[in-house]
Formats: sequence, structure tokens, C-alpha cells
Amino acid sequence: MKNIIFDLGKVLVKYDFDVFYKELGYEPETKTLMDSTLPVMEFEAGRITRQEFYKKLKNIYKFEHSFSGFEKVWSSVFTGLTEMVNYAHELKENYNVYILSNTDEIHFPLIWQEYPELHFFKDNLMLSYELDSVKPQKEIYERALKMFDLNPEDCLFIDDKPENIQGATENGITGILFTNVEDTKRNIKKYLN
Repeated sequence: MKNIIFDLGKVLVKYDFDVFYKELGYEPETKTLMDSTLPVMEFEAGRITRQEFYKKLKNIYKFEHSFSGFEKVWSSVFTGLTEMVNYAHELKENYNVYILSNTDEIHFPLIWQEYPELHFFKDNLMLSYELDSVKPQKEIYERALKMFDLNPEDCLFIDDKPENIQGATENGITGILFTNVEDTKRNIKKYLN
């Protein structure tokens, strides 16, 4: 293995979308979360603008927030870094490290600003809204690898969602499901030794 690719949310950065829904006046429940799945995916894939995303969610949830107020609430979901950040920093001494994330043009700049501890990834960023696709779509893995001219067999991918791991393995990338820091570190070490 030469390249280790990390998901961002839950693997490197903690988040809680309940904060967002509560701020809008909704008690989070399956129905309300499912209602926003398509607009969120469109926004993360860079297929709709910030304003279009705002309008779509405003139409679904009927909130009163202004555009800037909405962006502030949308960005309030991040609660800190995980211990995996330190481990990724250690791994950087011997491997190329990357981030492959379903994220958007509101969330990612905020994360990058709020958590300078992530800056050791430098420009090794594979972001869904810049790749015009989202995990687990086949295209995102193909475009991410092409972006840095990586061979899939040289890559190890860590993500907290089984469907994203499956998408990676279908593209020839070895995947590890993130469950907790200790188990994930142990599983990574098996592939690196």
C-alpha cells in the first residue's frame, strides 16, 4: 500500500445533523431526514448552487431562516476532530494520505478553516462537489484516482458507511469500515505490515 484515503465525516471530523434539524424546529426523525436526501446529494455532487440548495430545503422544511442564517445553521453540525486525525498524521510520514469526502461548498471551507489540524493533507483532497459525483457512485472513485494518478491496488480507503466501502472495493480499492479508532487502526496495520 502506498496511499491511504480517509473519509472526512465521522472518520476525521465528528458531526451531528440532529443539531441542524433541531435548529430548524424539527425533531429529527426518519421521514424528515429522508425528505432532504436528494437535495443534499445534489448539493454534495455540485449539481445545484448554494441558493438552490437553500430554496429546496426551505420548501421541504418551511423554515424562516434567511440564506445567511441557513448557512450558519447548516454549518453548526461539526463538533470536533476524531483521534484518527493524529493517526493519519503519523501515517503521512511513510504513505501518501488523502481525503475523499461527500461534502459541499459550505461545509468543506468551514471545516478547513475551523480545523487547521487537517492541513497536513495539503492539496490531497478529493471532494464530491468538485468531482461532480458522490460516494458510492462509481464515478467518484474513478475521478478521485485519476485526479492523483493513483492505482486502485495501491490504495487503502477508510469510511464509516458500508455502501461506500463496497463502492471502493468494486473499483479495485481495498476498503476498511471505520467502526471505532482502535479497531480501525488495528485493521489498517494489517494491510501495512
